[in-house]
Amino acid sequence: MLMAPRVDDSVPPYAFLLDRVKGGEESQKKLPSPRLSCPKGSNAYGFHCYALFMTPKSWMDADMACQKRPSGHLVSVLSGAEASFVASLVKNTVNTYSYVWIGLHDPTQGYEPNAGGWEWSSTDVLHYSAWEKDPAIISNPGYCASLSRSTGYLKWKDYNCDVKLPYVCKFED
Repeated sequence: MLMAPRVDDSVPPYAFLLDRVKGGEESQKKLPSPRLSCPKGSNAYGFHCYALFMTPKSWMDADMACQKRPSGHLVSVLSGAEASFVASLVKNTVNTYSYVWIGLHDPTQGYEPNAGGWEWSSTDVLHYSAWEKDPAIISNPGYCASLSRSTGYLKWKDYNCDVKLPYVCKFED
């Protein structure tokens, strides 16, 4: 019986042979391309659609409105690149508001030490952080996060959740 040469001890020898028999066609398939279009009034970034809504709502009402869309929530900003995209979306539209809701909030209302209670309403993991000022050192913090115009909508500011602000939704189509 002819065995294929082992390239990697973690890969069984038949995997290499199977790849040879199939001509490697599976490995040549292209990855799905990012979304190219979204519903009217929204913009695509990666595999999600983003929409800025100018009708001011409290943080909770804004997140509930976003949830009416497929897999929708207030926007979770997971990287610097995504932050730049969202900032450009907001800057191109908002003129009168200094703050815009995003999906970050502290449901513990400050009871978690060192501002450790902050989380995304979408349940995305909070790895990327862009606070204007660390909410752990603010004497009277808000428990919902907004994008701040004074930072070009790139940084986050804690804010009173009951204030009505425009908001950005992130959803799938």
